[in-house]
Amino acid sequence: MAAKRSERKRQRGTRAFAIVLFMAAGAAGGYLIGRSMDASGTSGDPLGTVAWLAAVVVLLTVSYLLQIVVHEAGHLALGLATGYRFRSFRVGSYMLVEQDGRLHLKRLSIQGTGGQCLMGPPDLVDGRIPYRLYNLGGALANTLVALVAAALAFALPQRLATIFFAFLALVGVAFALTNGLPLTVGGVNNDGKNLRAAGESPDALRAFWVILKIGEAQADDLRVKDMPAAWFAVPADSGQLRNPLIASVAVLACNRLLDEGRTPEAAGAIRDLLERETGMLGLHRSLLKVDLAYCELVGENRAAEVERTLDADARKLMKAMSRFPAVMRTRYAQALLAGRDEEAARRIREEFDRAAARYPYPSEIEGERELMDAADARFRERAAHETDATEEGARP
Repeated sequence: MAAKRSERKRQRGTRAFAIVLFMAAGAAGGYLIGRSMDASGTSGDPLGTVAWLAAVVVLLTVSYLLQIVVHEAGHLALGLATGYRFRSFRVGSYMLVEQDGRLHLKRLSIQGTGGQCLMGPPDLVDGRIPYRLYNLGGALANTLVALVAAALAFALPQRLATIFFAFLALVGVAFALTNGLPLTVGGVNNDGKNLRAAGESPDALRAFWVILKIGEAQADDLRVKDMPAAWFAVPADSGQLRNPLIASVAVLACNRLLDEGRTPEAAGAIRDLLERETGMLGLHRSLLKVDLAYCELVGENRAAEVERTLDADARKLMKAMSRFPAVMRTRYAQALLAGRDEEAARRIREEFDRAAARYPYPSEIEGERELMDAADARFRERAAHETDATEEGARP
């Protein structure tokens, strides 16, 4: 309980820090905009002011997107320099993934992340891999670009170019701080938090390696159920689960049970993990609740239990990640088994098929289709049982 209170305090501190940081960046940006408008002579011209402000909004958006690219490129550069292998590069929902020696453009959106560079890790040597530069690469790249942009902003005359470089510097500093300092933002641990977690123990560092190996195996079109079982070993000491990386491996172990079709065992493992005091990410907690609701729907199908499992956090995630395969799979099971609405289920299945064509991991889609087929079979089984019961009751 004390650990939970401490975590809530840290979360409130994180939000307060982010608010103050971006308020300060906004104030600095506003000051620069005002000075530039005065220098350009548009401050007394309404139409000129509107055009100027529209240009400023565009430049702010561009600088934000550029710093996302810079951040992920920093991970890529320092990852390659320390023996990592490129697997995917995502900005927003657009993702370049390396498969079969070629780059493919796919779509993937994950709540709480603006981008991601995933790489295959080098082999463990005496239980260790280089991890510091890979984790810090993004923040270091943001800082470097911010310093160059700040120098250009001071060197150039007060025009839109000055605004652009000033925004690039401010956003870069904000990115460097919110990613370099150990924080949890939007239910996801940032690079600084992962760096600290990986350095806590040899088991934590191995968990970091395992997470990257699983991501690499998925890029190689391998089902979770077909990956080495040793990767998914959960430590007997439950205290180790307070480390977020080790807790993430425990989450992946639940995913593996579900992918193997061992639904009752998956439900038990998920319930056990949700009840423990762990360092589990908020994102993972909500996704596990989505999985648990599926298990309940194809199992006892108790409406009250499904409602309890899909709490406010889980429903929020399902709305934000409505096209995520696991979310659509549970929505399909809900429509079919709880709502008994075959037409709604058919529409969700069609939506799933459209999203699947752009999803980066075909093996994961294969597994989700099997789970949807299992829900469909369960629906047919129940319908047949009800028909038999009705006919039996109608007999004289």
